[in-house]
Amino acid sequence: MRDYWQLSGPFGLAVRAAIRIFQFIFSIVTIGLYAASLASWDPSRTNVKKTNWIFALVPAVISALTCAYHVFATVTHAAWSVWDFCLAVLWAALCGVSSSLVVSGEDGNNVTGDLRTRLAAGAWIAGVSMILWLLSAIHGCAYCCASRKTTRIAKQEGDKVDLEELPNRQQQNA
Repeated sequence: MRDYWQLSGPFGLAVRAAIRIFQFIFSIVTIGLYAASLASWDPSRTNVKKTNWIFALVPAVISALTCAYHVFATVTHAAWSVWDFCLAVLWAALCGVSSSLVVSGEDGNNVTGDLRTRLAAGAWIAGVSMILWLLSAIHGCAYCCASRKTTRIAKQEGDKVDLEELPNRQQQNA
């Protein structure tokens, strides 16, 4: 099998690193946006509950930790594609919740001011992050399928025995 770090093209290090870097950046920005909202929370200005803002930190923190892990460990197992897909689902949920709050508020209470601005930015970032994590899941699955096919072909070619030196013999499979 080709070395994981030496691959080029669509499975190359540059593609994988670019995806993870953008995922990490968007995770940190999301943490900053929603943490700033929680830090400056004024219950007298809004009747909206904090739970949606706390939920926003969950996919952001998990994503940042996942990206940090990928910096230190070579991850080539197909199970990571499932994990990336789970994170894509979390980001999709966050995008939906944030967009819903921006458009219609919560329990008739509209979000206004800086809170609304940060929430709208967070909704867009969550949508982009969802796409990045979905792309990462598809990319990881495609890499695993391609590497398994390459390994299987190499193993089949390695099993062939070359009997050229024997008279009246052709290649046979062992």
